[in-house]
Amino acid sequence: MTGETKKKAGRPPKAKPADTSELRITIPTHEVEYIKQVAAVKGMEPGTLVRKAIETHVSLGDRLEKIEADMNEVRSLHSSILTSLDRIGEFIARRERDYRIALAGGDTNIANEVFADDVMDVRRDLSDFEDLPFEEGDR
Repeated sequence: MTGETKKKAGRPPKAKPADTSELRITIPTHEVEYIKQVAAVKGMEPGTLVRKAIETHVSLGDRLEKIEADMNEVRSLHSSILTSLDRIGEFIARRERDYRIALAGGDTNIANEVFADDVMDVRRDLSDFEDLPFEEGDR
């Protein structure tokens, strides 16, 4: 047997895919037993169960990060919308107050701004009812 390599008896080593590598971990014995029990229930090897659990965790981790980023963006947009609605409400309230004050004082410029060209039509229509027995402020 000079120059010849000695053949090993038994099964040849399992071929590993080119894009994989081996990882060895040390975990407590009671967890190993638990993994073996779960793997037996699922009908797979313990190593396959651990690999699938890690792949699922990594995959879910990426998805959860994206979901969290999306939720933060939605929260930010919601906050911006609420701020905008508050500003719009304040603007409307200020304008309404200004219009009421101006109209109470007889300022026709504000009435023209609110009703545009219809102000004169409204005033003409109101003059038709001047003979009604109401107070001036009740109209």
